[in-house]
Amino acid sequence: MKIGVIRERKDPPDQRVPLTPEQCARVQSIPGVEVLVEPSPIRSFTDEEYADRGVILQEDLSECDVLLGVKEVPVSMLKPEKTYFFFSHTIKKQEHNRKLLQAILKNKIRLVDYEVITNAKGKRLIAFGRFAGMVGAHNGVMTYGLRTRTFHLPRMQEFMDYEHVRSYYRDHLHLPPLR
Repeated sequence: MKIGVIRERKDPPDQRVPLTPEQCARVQSIPGVEVLVEPSPIRSFTDEEYADRGVILQEDLSECDVLLGVKEVPVSMLKPEKTYFFFSHTIKKQEHNRKLLQAILKNKIRLVDYEVITNAKGKRLIAFGRFAGMVGAHNGVMTYGLRTRTFHLPRMQEFMDYEHVRSYYRDHLHLPPLR
């Protein structure tokens, strides 16, 4: 079986990965399983980190049986009759992804949407965690600054890491009194 890790193409770019280089190496230790990674200049792990773990980097993942991503795949990049794992944002019939769902059905693609993977009790197994909550709170504060024109806060993805965010809030962000 060949598993492909696709390049994220959503705008704004997403640096998250479905498998780290270490996880790819562990998966590849299973007999008969190979992991291929599509190169990416924006991923949180460099192409070299994957290569250093023995993972093959290649542009064409059409030979893969399963394709793993994080966010929605652009319709033009879908490969017919493949199995994809990603957050499709289609389960609630979201209007903005109607064309994506139609293309998935038309191309006989098997979609495993992370949003609907549950345990026997119906509890989601892949959910947004602590950092997603922080990003949501950050976006709320950023939006307040834009609306009131009282301060500018960079997008979360512009920070290098969590400590960079903390130091920015501590040293540069001076919030006005809120009512």
